[in-house]
Amino acid sequence: MSFDTKDYLDRRKEIVDRSLREYLPPHKAETKLHQSIVYSIHPGGKRLRPILCLAAAELICGSHKNVLPAACAIEMIHTYSIIHDDLPSMDDDDIRRGKSSNHRVFGEAVATLAGDALLTDAFSLITEKLLEEGMSSELILRVISIISEAAGSRGMVLGQAFDLEMDEGEHLLVNEISNTYLMKTAKMIEASVLSGAMLAGAGEGELSRLKSYSEKIGVAFQIKDDILDVTGNHDATQESKGKNGEKKHTYVSIMGVQASKAKVSELTNQAIGELEGFHKTPNPLREIAIWLSEREE
Repeated sequence: MSFDTKDYLDRRKEIVDRSLREYLPPHKAETKLHQSIVYSIHPGGKRLRPILCLAAAELICGSHKNVLPAACAIEMIHTYSIIHDDLPSMDDDDIRRGKSSNHRVFGEAVATLAGDALLTDAFSLITEKLLEEGMSSELILRVISIISEAAGSRGMVLGQAFDLEMDEGEHLLVNEISNTYLMKTAKMIEASVLSGAMLAGAGEGELSRLKSYSEKIGVAFQIKDDILDVTGNHDATQESKGKNGEKKHTYVSIMGVQASKAKVSELTNQAIGELEGFHKTPNPLREIAIWLSEREE
């Protein structure tokens, strides 16, 4: 029986959306801060990172039941990063997911605070809900450590700093761009997969293979975004441009579209190779990797 990737993604997205509505303020939030949070968290995008968290758990133990708090926390952190990336002091984007950026609706100060709240509340959610699920404190601390490192100055935030520097550099090497993608995008994808697998009881060998898988699809994902920006099939705005609309250095701008497509294919095949030791059929992580490499938006 063939695996329907779209159906799988849609169903898992519904689960994540429902859980986020449960964990976060209601749509008719009373304070401006909470309205700002709800504005960016719903309806959201593909929910790729939390879905990867669920898929990793399913790969290990056949269920995602106990990892939803971590999956939702990861989406909260991703949403915080989007709010802050769009600020005038960063990428200065006015549109996000087809509507006005958070700071254009609520102002820079409230948007900044909404991002701060989402980041902080994410770790509160992990601690509170996973303790309720009966997870050990040691395991919870290990998950928090993985996610916080991926989100902080050794991961996503560092990647954003590199990204800002890329706007200014005149002669960038492809490995500098790849490293930026590893930090800014792949590290949180890695944290998503590892936290789901860890909470599902994965062993160290399994975690090592999943770490390599995640890094590869994370970099491939960002290069694919670069390609879609150039081919005109991407729904985000100004992602291939720096602050004030200046041309941003990307993998595609240096290597070209065809070489970039080849790199996406290479990384995807390498990522799939890391999954050979897992005997679940079909393997949702394998199918998601293929879907990411072939998507047209």
